[in-house]
Amino acid sequence: MFEYASDPDVTRYADWPMSTSIASVQERLRAREDKWSSGVEFNWVLTVPPDDRAIGGIACTLSGHAAEFGYLVARQFWRNGYATEAACAIVEWIFSVRSVWRLSATCDVDNLASARVLEKAGLTREAILRRAIVRPNLSREPRDAFLYSKVRE
Repeated sequence: MFEYASDPDVTRYADWPMSTSIASVQERLRAREDKWSSGVEFNWVLTVPPDDRAIGGIACTLSGHAAEFGYLVARQFWRNGYATEAACAIVEWIFSVRSVWRLSATCDVDNLASARVLEKAGLTREAILRRAIVRPNLSREPRDAFLYSKVRE
């Protein structure tokens, strides 16, 4: 996990700082245990057979009738459909939760690959959020982001 969490290309558009030590990754994982137990935030490690080595992660946060998700994949596994497969799995899972009516995700306006993943997963671009999200690995200033969503009909 440290390998991709410390890769500047992988973390370029993340809304958290790139990891600089294995200890920082371990601390981030420990902090997520309580959130999982409370049913507020769920995190999964993406792996591929046969060795089940971590190649990325996907997280989903629930808040009342809405949910939001994000993901990343190690650079050597880009363009293999893993992010799309994970995003589609989140879409399917979240709409099996009866209390959720809306699923959303954001991506930086320059991250066109991520925008395409969200579209392939069935989300629709709703808006451009102006100066909405700080991407600490790019800038200290808030950047524009695309807002994507899918709603229960």
